[in-house]
Amino acid sequence: MNKILLTVLGLVLVLSAGCSSGEDTGLEGKSLGLSSHDPAVSKEEAESADIKFSSNMPVFDFESSDEVTLTHNGNEFPGTYTLKDTDLTVEVEDGDSSLKIFFTDFEETPDEYYSYTGTAAAEKTELSDQDSAQLTLAHQNFESFTPYIFLEEN
Repeated sequence: MNKILLTVLGLVLVLSAGCSSGEDTGLEGKSLGLSSHDPAVSKEEAESADIKFSSNMPVFDFESSDEVTLTHNGNEFPGTYTLKDTDLTVEVEDGDSSLKIFFTDFEETPDEYYSYTGTAAAEKTELSDQDSAQLTLAHQNFESFTPYIFLEEN
C-alpha cells in the first residue's frame, strides 16, 4: 500500500513540476529591437528624440515563455531564453554554431520610446568548423558591459 501511495505521490509531483516549467515571463509575443545608449546624448535630448524601430537592428522575437528568434540583417536564428529576476539569457543557434548573450539589470521601463533596458554582461560563441558568417556578424552587435535599450515593435 505504501509503495502505491508513494508512486502516486511521486507521479503527481512530477506532473505538477512539469506544468510549472512554462512560467509566464511577460515577454511572450513581444518583438524587441536592440539599440545601445549614446552616452553623449542628454536625458532631455533623448526624451525629445524620435527613436524608431530600425530594420537593421537586431530584433528578439519572444515567441513563448522560453523560445526566442534573433533576427539580424534578414537572417533568423532560433533559440531559447530564460528570465530570472533581472537576468536575461538568450541562446541562439545556426546549425552547429551558437551564440549566448547574458543581460543583467534587464528591466521594463515607463519610458515612452523604449520598453526595456539591460546591460550585456557577457557573450559566448561556439562556431562550427564552417563558421557561421551571419551569426558572427550578429555577435558583433553585442559588447560586454554595454547598456542597451530594447524598443518594442508595435
